[in-house]
Amino acid sequence: MPILDQKEYYQKIKNFNIEHYTGEIPYYTHAPIRKVEQAILLELKQGSDLLDLGCGSGRFSIGAAQAGFNVIGVDITPEAINAAIQKAEKLGVKNVRFLIGDMTNLSFQDKTFDYVFCPRFSINAVATFIQRKKAIEEMLRVVKDGGTIFIESFNKLYLGNGFMFMFKNITRDIGIYFIILYFWFKNKKYDGLLPGDIVYKANKVETASRGYAHLPTVFELLRLMPRGIKFKFYSIPQINEKKRIDFLKFFRYSILIFIKK
Repeated sequence: MPILDQKEYYQKIKNFNIEHYTGEIPYYTHAPIRKVEQAILLELKQGSDLLDLGCGSGRFSIGAAQAGFNVIGVDITPEAINAAIQKAEKLGVKNVRFLIGDMTNLSFQDKTFDYVFCPRFSINAVATFIQRKKAIEEMLRVVKDGGTIFIESFNKLYLGNGFMFMFKNITRDIGIYFIILYFWFKNKKYDGLLPGDIVYKANKVETASRGYAHLPTVFELLRLMPRGIKFKFYSIPQINEKKRIDFLKFFRYSILIFIKK
């Protein structure tokens, strides 16, 4: 008997997050495009085809469309997609459309988009290493030759809350490994979280259900990158302030990954 069914775990977390992000629609419907996202878009060719994965209720998709890109937003949450469609119609934004879909199994043909975005930690809402790796492989499949993929990820090694934050993250994962080992010895099915996974209280809308996220280290992010591709890690200050070097890059709240096909 397997300790944990990866497909079952993935689907459970997916359903969990659909409920969570449905509850947060009132916040994200009105949330603006972020400064770091605007800075990236300013460096790209307007009129290009752009895919926004984990688009939610259209926060980034609509902002990118207003900046002159032809955008398709994809999200697993039907209610969020409906909210995004209504928002785009209300604003009169014509060069954006929204689809219900899963970033680990995209319906688009190969080499469809000039740019693929997975902003605001959408990759961290995907459960299991295998599925996160598959999501990146899908991004590479649908981006054109010469195109670029932009991913933003949480960082387990974040020091902004002090060393205790990092210490708690690491010790929690060690504890989970020991629990999984115990279940393996007992030949029992394990139904808990995987190392690096957390369930957190919603902080955007109080009435929303709890959310799920995976907190990786930079070393895990390196393992996610397929062999033979060109990529670079950036911090938000590097993008916003055009810093060539950021000595704290790997200890900030988030890590930006630029992948060139």
